[in-house]
Amino acid sequence: MSPYRCTTPELCDRFAVTRRRCAILRGLLDYRAILTREGIVNGFQWLGGSFMEEIEKLESRPPNDLDVVSFLAVDLNVAKAAISRVPLLFDRAATKRDYHLDHFPVDAAFHPFNTVDLARYWFGLFSHRRNAVWRGLLRVELNCGTEDQAARQILDVREMTVPA
Repeated sequence: MSPYRCTTPELCDRFAVTRRRCAILRGLLDYRAILTREGIVNGFQWLGGSFMEEIEKLESRPPNDLDVVSFLAVDLNVAKAAISRVPLLFDRAATKRDYHLDHFPVDAAFHPFNTVDLARYWFGLFSHRRNAVWRGLLRVELNCGTEDQAARQILDVREMTVPA
């Protein structure tokens, strides 16, 4: 059942099929590295949107970004310190510009009822195309440095071999 669990190497192996997609995936890995560096390591991310489809065939265009919902269980002081050091961390426009992510953070430690409502909202939004056709979401765990490094190696090779 969606969201389907995957690792970042599996993600890159499947979706790094053009240079544009490689750039988007590199943005995701760079963003995840910042989260780890700032101590935001408990949680997972749902990945969705047109990036998860063959949008090049469906709409004759490359993907613009990757839709990401980050469910974070983080101490409030850690989050405040991270935002003070890296203000763009939770700035949607900045993450879209700098990392090619349409990013939506969810404070999963705030209140369980709030988390359930937000999960239901984001799942409903990203599990369908605008024309109501179902599409899946992927789930990747946070704080997977070794896996993210392996994913970067896949991107390094693919960027030299895939078409623009």
